[in-house]
Order: sequence, then C-alpha cells, then structure tokens
Amino acid sequence: MGKPAASGHLCELPIPVDVNTASSKGITRRTTRVAALLVTVAVTCCLVTGCGGKASIAADASGAAAPGAPATPVSSSTTTVVSASGASGDGVQQPRPLSLHERVMAEHRLREASSVAYQSTTTTSAPPLEPAATPSDPAGGSVDATAVVLTEGQTPLKGIWSGTAERLAAYLIGICPSPSFTVPVLDLAGYYVRYCAEAGLRADLLWAQMIHETGYGMYGGCVAPEQNNYAGIGATGGGEPGITFATAEAGVIAHVAHMVAYVYDQSPVAWADATADPRFDFVNPRGAAVVLADLNGRWAVPGTTYGQSVEGIALAINTY
Repeated sequence: MGKPAASGHLCELPIPVDVNTASSKGITRRTTRVAALLVTVAVTCCLVTGCGGKASIAADASGAAAPGAPATPVSSSTTTVVSASGASGDGVQQPRPLSLHERVMAEHRLREASSVAYQSTTTTSAPPLEPAATPSDPAGGSVDATAVVLTEGQTPLKGIWSGTAERLAAYLIGICPSPSFTVPVLDLAGYYVRYCAEAGLRADLLWAQMIHETGYGMYGGCVAPEQNNYAGIGATGGGEPGITFATAEAGVIAHVAHMVAYVYDQSPVAWADATADPRFDFVNPRGAAVVLADLNGRWAVPGTTYGQSVEGIALAINTY
C-alpha cells in the first residue's frame, strides 16, 4: 500500500526534557564545590596547626630558637593533644600546653634552683678562730704574764714573767759588765726564762735571786764560778762550797727545781726532781713558800730579810 503523501515539510516534534535529571546535575555540582571547599579548609587547618600538638610545639620551638642554637628540650607533659572542648580522647580534663615563653621561664627557674642547691651543699663556713692561749700554771688553770713587783716580800713566786732574756742580761751587765759566768750572760738569761716558764715560776724573781747569791756574777764566797751553782745549793756554811753542776744549763735547771720544791706540793714538771737537784728531797715541808718573804729562814739562815732583798733587785730589773 502506498504511504500517504507528505505535506510540504516535515513536522518537527519537540524533544522531551527530563526535568528531574537536570535538577540532579545542578545539585551534584554544588555538592562537589562545597566538598572541595571543606577539603581545602581541612587541609589549611592541618597545615596551620602542624598536624597535632607535637608538631606545633616543635615548630614553635624551632622558629623561636636562635640560629645555630639547640632547640629547648620539651617535656612530654606538654605534648598532649587536647580537643577544642579541653578534654583528651579518654574524656579526662588535661592542662593546656605551655607556651614557648612559659617553657623557657620554667627551664630558667629550674636551672636557678639547681644552682642554689649545689652551692648550699658544697659551701661551708670556716669555723671560728679560737682565742690565743695564755701561759699555763702547772698547778692548774691559766695565768696572765706579769711584771708587777710588790713590797715587803709579798711578790708571789708563782707566775709567768712578761719580760725577756734581753732585759735580764741588760740589767746585770749594766751593773757588772764582766761577770765570771761560764757562758755569755744572754745565754744564761735564756735558760732562766725557758725553765721558769715551764715550771710556772717568775724568771725575774729567780734571776734576781741568782744575782743576790753570786754577787752579780762576781762570786767571792765559797762557791766558784766553775761550779755553775747559781743559788748556793749545798753551800751550808763553814766553807762548804756546795754542789757542782756540769753545765750552766744544768745549774739553772737545778736552781729552778730547788725552788719548785719550796713552792709546790707536787712537782709540776717531770724534770724537777732529785736527779736535777740533789737537795730536792731535803726541802721540808714542801710547798711552804708562796711569796718571797716565805723564803726567809728557809733558803738562807737566818735570812730574816732574804726575800725582801731579792724583791728589791727584781724591782730594779723591771724598772731598768
């Protein structure tokens, strides 16, 4: 069968359009743009915060440190990642991370505290100086050096003389320039100062006694200079010359030891005994002489003013 003849032109039919499809494509494009924007924001935030607390702290520390200087150590307690709400992932409240300034100041305070603690454990104060000791009295206690001479024979025999051997020698030589001693006058005076001080007796008083007994070193009696006997020990009269001592020093020791027997109940020094002074044990009673006048009638008989005569010479020595 034949087809109907076409009219002069073809009829153009409208193409159907799916409204729902077009709308869906528009929404998809908008969603894509929003998603891209969100991704961009997220990446930017990650870069700014350094991808967590540890990276941001390290970045701050490295950025603030001087060129070539080592980074300040960071305590692990400051690296906890804290959420925006201030709680960590397990829901426990955590302190905020310290800023760089706070960490630096904390480190500075820690170093200062360590330095102070070290100094306090290594620095000690010197002990206080002790006062200088005064001369000792062998009978016990301490005595002050003195040069005081009393009158009427009341000058005490015990004590430490404050003078020197030079003064003793100068006084004697001033009276008698050429004494007959077996040693120089200054050496003899030195023996008296030494051994009297050890025994706690006054050297000026025993030196004055020696001058009285020897006539300023000129002798002239029964005792000869070669005997080194400076106190008439054993010279009991009737031409008896007394004891001879081997050396001048031994003679001085014997003189001091003999006086120890008169002044002390018990010898204050080991060398003051019968070995040094053969007449040591003849002194009885022991310790009876306290002042010079107590030697009257004991050291010399009758010797009623013996102590006063010695005291007069001692006064001259100390005022020479």
